[in-house]
Amino acid sequence: MSIKYNTMVYDLQRRGQEVLVMSLGEAFFDIPLLPMDVLPYPALNHYSHSRGLYELREKLCDYHRQEYGVRIDPDREIIITAGSKAAIHMTLMSIVNPGDEVLYQEPAWVSYAEQIKLCYGVPVGIPYCKSIRELESYITAKTRAIIVNNPHNPRGYVYTDSELKELLALAERFDLWLICDEAYSDFVIDGSFVSLAKLDPDKKRVAVFNSMSKNYGISGWRIGYVIGGAGLLDNVLKVNQHLITCPATILEYYLARYFTDLIEITKPQIRDLLCKRARIARYMDELGLRYLPGAATFYFFVSIEPSRLNSEEFCTKLLKEEHISVVPGVGYGLSCDRFVRVSVGTATLEDNMRGVRTLKKVIERTA
Repeated sequence: MSIKYNTMVYDLQRRGQEVLVMSLGEAFFDIPLLPMDVLPYPALNHYSHSRGLYELREKLCDYHRQEYGVRIDPDREIIITAGSKAAIHMTLMSIVNPGDEVLYQEPAWVSYAEQIKLCYGVPVGIPYCKSIRELESYITAKTRAIIVNNPHNPRGYVYTDSELKELLALAERFDLWLICDEAYSDFVIDGSFVSLAKLDPDKKRVAVFNSMSKNYGISGWRIGYVIGGAGLLDNVLKVNQHLITCPATILEYYLARYFTDLIEITKPQIRDLLCKRARIARYMDELGLRYLPGAATFYFFVSIEPSRLNSEEFCTKLLKEEHISVVPGVGYGLSCDRFVRVSVGTATLEDNMRGVRTLKKVIERTA
């Protein structure tokens, strides 16, 4: 759904129309291009290890230990691949048999349900109004896994330590996997983020996914990774070898070489972005716009009540008449058709405020 609307944006821009883009799933950071001529030549022209360049695996493992208290064996418990999206799909391929059910809470990132279907599994979306304690009622004999998105896209919600422990206890009781998408972990700066891999140090129930592309503002580079137990990752590796072979070697060398530099460049910009998000949240409160609770990431999941339009009709009208692009909530689950996803990661504070102000006016006009 998000790609559908961004494609409409590109078509309008190609015809010379200026569009306020609040639909992109990325943040625009100011990142200099660091020297490339120091990278090892000709090694960067060739395949790397199919688990990913060892030097980069080692740096990622050190980072998770220092930041999140998660210990990872760089030889057996991490695979770097072409974006965390591919890592999630390959892991689902490794654990889901035809007919198996995979649970996730709505609003859910748009690829979860489709990736489950690509594995011939059955996606089970749980309405956004249901709490963690109500998940058990959706578990059946066919349930194989629960997807946990923390911090959450599109709510910005960060799960508490007690909620994560409750999910882990549920997985242990019913013999389930927890598929943990933590791609926005660096967008939590108050110390409240807990990785599920810390609560399951042996990684018996947990597979964790993260993204250098997302956290470092280089989404087009497509570098993500999966952390998990050696047995599971041996199976993921087989899929990775046949679909990807390895990530782009030159990008791995670049990220390994400039790992610390990029963190020092992007971390302050993440803090600035979260301050901008907080200011926009206060402004929406003043306007009377309602949204699901959360403080991380660069998204809001905004209610369009009492508009008489469904979320696709609303977003199409907003784009064609006001030239503002947001994503229909229905793409995040059937229970979410009265919401839209608003991204504040690419536009200025002033433009974002203009965007949400116009959003409010269109809601009122179509009520």
